[in-house]
Amino acid sequence: MRFSTYLQFFQRRSGRLRDWAGFAFFLFTALISIKTAWQHPSVLACLYAIHNGLLAFFYTRRRPAKNYDRIGLWLGMIAAFLPTFTTVSQTKWYFLVPGLAGYALILWSLVTLGPRFGIAPADRGLTNRGPYRFLRHPMYLGELVFRLAMVISSPQLFIDLVLALALILIQCWRILREEKIIEGYACYQRIVPWRLIPGVW
Repeated sequence: MRFSTYLQFFQRRSGRLRDWAGFAFFLFTALISIKTAWQHPSVLACLYAIHNGLLAFFYTRRRPAKNYDRIGLWLGMIAAFLPTFTTVSQTKWYFLVPGLAGYALILWSLVTLGPRFGIAPADRGLTNRGPYRFLRHPMYLGELVFRLAMVISSPQLFIDLVLALALILIQCWRILREEKIIEGYACYQRIVPWRLIPGVW
């Protein structure tokens, strides 16, 4: 009995350490993106800085995870940090419109998840409210659309294409890893059949 009590204590403590590490990571990313947005002001660059600040805030409110995927954590950190390597110029309207739509979907998903939010695939319980009634991974879709709008609107075309492809591959890999560890996911999968794009995947 005493051993299980100690084990629970260390699990709680390691969970809090991960939360603080996530907070520090997104705070650092927010500071870098604020500097970039200050040097190269654009709507998407400013929203990216705000987004990283919001993610840092949400990391302080998370509920403990039943299961946790370390590889997925690294994938999520890479996906979050990749857009900082681009220089977003003044965004044309045809990049701005999908970028704003992607960001709106991110915010809707983030508010719906609340304390279930995490960058690493983890089991903090399922939700079928908000955008999760229509897609199983609406936040990933919003992040893809928003970040792709960011990298493609940058003047560095070749780097942008490489980053865009890397983002798509990383997000799909995160999705597949996440679906394996969440309890009750098979039932949710029957209710909401599509991951990212209705009728496609």
